[in-house]
Amino acid sequence: MARPDPRSLSAALWPHRTPAFERGLSLRGQGNADVVIVGAGYSGLSAALHLAELGYEVAVIEADRPGGGASGRNAAGWIPTYLDRTPDNVEGFLGEAAGRALNRMIVDGARLVPALIEAQGMAVDMRRSGILVASGAPKEASDMRTLAASWNARGGHVDFVDHAEVRRITGSCRFSQGLLYRDAGTLDPLAYATGLAEAACDAGAAIYCGQPATGVERDGQGWRVRTPAGALAASHILIATEGYEANATLWPGLERCCFHVPMAMIASEPAPEVAAWMMPAGIPVSDTNKSNPFWSMADADGRIVASLLPPRRYGASAAEVARPYEAKLRRLYGDVPALRWSHFWIGKVPISAERVPRLLSLAPGVHAIGGFSGQGIGAATAAGREYARLINADGDPGACRLPILEPRPLPMRRAIPFLVRHVVAPLGRVTDRSYRRNPSQEN
Repeated sequence: MARPDPRSLSAALWPHRTPAFERGLSLRGQGNADVVIVGAGYSGLSAALHLAELGYEVAVIEADRPGGGASGRNAAGWIPTYLDRTPDNVEGFLGEAAGRALNRMIVDGARLVPALIEAQGMAVDMRRSGILVASGAPKEASDMRTLAASWNARGGHVDFVDHAEVRRITGSCRFSQGLLYRDAGTLDPLAYATGLAEAACDAGAAIYCGQPATGVERDGQGWRVRTPAGALAASHILIATEGYEANATLWPGLERCCFHVPMAMIASEPAPEVAAWMMPAGIPVSDTNKSNPFWSMADADGRIVASLLPPRRYGASAAEVARPYEAKLRRLYGDVPALRWSHFWIGKVPISAERVPRLLSLAPGVHAIGGFSGQGIGAATAAGREYARLINADGDPGACRLPILEPRPLPMRRAIPFLVRHVVAPLGRVTDRSYRRNPSQEN
């Protein structure tokens, strides 16, 4: 049997476990709404849900199915943090008031996800386990303590854990210390997107699936969003498609405001004994190694789900893609029980110029949402709610904890994915010397 293209949703583990969304509509002819949202990922669906609950007429246009883009292809963990910024850094970048508001949104977003799941009765294999971000470098301990204190001062719940506690959580003696994010966990990401879509429909939103938005144009005092078979007019437009190149058609120039980093995800056949051996406390583990990152979690069936830098060759098998991950496991654990890898897929991590969640102001009544940089489950859910608050406050920025910024193009954006796949990833794997010694035995 031919392998599916790893860039397609069908290659991922999640669509084989998540029932299809059956409430998608077909747009034919002309229609009207208060707000039209393009893109049914987490931010767009959260915005639709919260706006509909406030009484607005909301329409969502999605080229595939809810979660069919970046939202349904990720590695399943939500954690209240930034890719490469700290809370203090964000406040310096945005200004103290705006930065503190965004930091609080990030903290609250990690709690909003389970609250929505429980309130809506979503079946998403949610595990509120916390997530450990571990390090094998004792020299990072001081900065990690500072980061934990910084988040806790802003309402977070982050524990600095020492070598002994990390060993208890991971079963490995090779980590020196870590940060345990208590308000974090894992879920089935496509099931969560589907659950948000179901909740939005229950609240009165209309979700049009299977046809892309092809353009946005002025329509009197408002706007019109075109599709191949119809159009919707609205006073407000939210473009929530940062993970894909639809932006080039919808709003020319918007696509230049981020670049896409490919990441590989792999999933094993069920192996609950191995999962318990690797994560004896039931807590997923990532690390601080940026050049060759590490992420491991287990689902309800004991499948190991991991993310890693992408292979050069997308035609590789899941077992071939898993080899660098297995090499790191051997350094961490010694002899590793054999795992059978059943799925390999590619996701895109959109990285914005600002590297913080934000709204871009494109024109009166038109915004683009994004900037989640791989931390989208909690941050995007919270960002959608903030957009709803902005609309409900007649555009008052004080009602929205998301910063509202002007578009900022990035240079060399098309070259970066190629460089990551063919230069950065191979070099990171070859030069990675992490976890080769027990840090407790170092002088």
